[in-house]
Amino acid sequence: MKLTWGVALAALAPLSGQVQTVGDVSFAVPSGWIYQPASGFGAMMFKAGNNYWGIAVYPSMRSTGDATRDLQTAWQRILLAGGQYQGLPLLPYPDIAHCVGYGGKRADASSVNRAAYSRLYVLETGAAFIPVVATSNDGMVLNSQEHVANAVLGSVRLAPLKAAPIKTSLTLPDLAGDWKSGLASSIDYHDTSSGRYQGTSNSFVGAGYHVEANGAFTYRMNGVINNNRTGDSDSGVVELGGEFITFKGRNHVVRYRFLNVQHALDGSTVLTLLPPGDMAHISIVRDSEYWSRKK
Repeated sequence: MKLTWGVALAALAPLSGQVQTVGDVSFAVPSGWIYQPASGFGAMMFKAGNNYWGIAVYPSMRSTGDATRDLQTAWQRILLAGGQYQGLPLLPYPDIAHCVGYGGKRADASSVNRAAYSRLYVLETGAAFIPVVATSNDGMVLNSQEHVANAVLGSVRLAPLKAAPIKTSLTLPDLAGDWKSGLASSIDYHDTSSGRYQGTSNSFVGAGYHVEANGAFTYRMNGVINNNRTGDSDSGVVELGGEFITFKGRNHVVRYRFLNVQHALDGSTVLTLLPPGDMAHISIVRDSEYWSRKK
């Protein structure tokens, strides 16, 4: 179970096929990444200039029922066994965020010589958990590919389930069906002088698109914005162009940047979209919008 990236990644060579298996676990390899089975895990890597990103997926381990304890067990067996890291990460460990389907924990640390930075995820499946490690030059470099790591995490399946490829292309028939999305926020206001509570602003909306295979769509939204009820509806045609999806309605024209399509653990399809603006000012993880279509 030892993780030794300096050896494992240097030996990587491209293999065909987007879905790979290690032990009782299958997972998708992102487009453009190279993959090679290693000793006790499956390793994939992407390089750009002097920066590198590696993701290692391990066979399942028996769960204690406590994700924090499971993470500490995996950290000792994987990261500490390689000799590049020292001690357990500081508590508390944050929950996994922006992953399609899994609960669990994650933790980060720099190697002893500061030459590498790793993030360990434990994906809880019930009686078992699946460890996944992402590694890069440093934390900021690692975060720049966090959306890819999240897509890999969402693809992971424990047998008898089987992973599906991460789909990064889209056609109009792919969009056919009923898509749901939503968001919610609550902001408390306090007097800056006395600290006395002044009130709360609540916002929550739910939206739905029905899309036909020929691109015709209808849209409906209901919710509350700043404590005031709101609603909207529209219909029109969907257009695909480059990396963009454009909903040309009678009342609005709404444009999104398409990122990927994944399948969640419950069998639903999840579409990940981004704002259409300058990517230099967009955080893929923070600004992603998720639409789901039931199985």
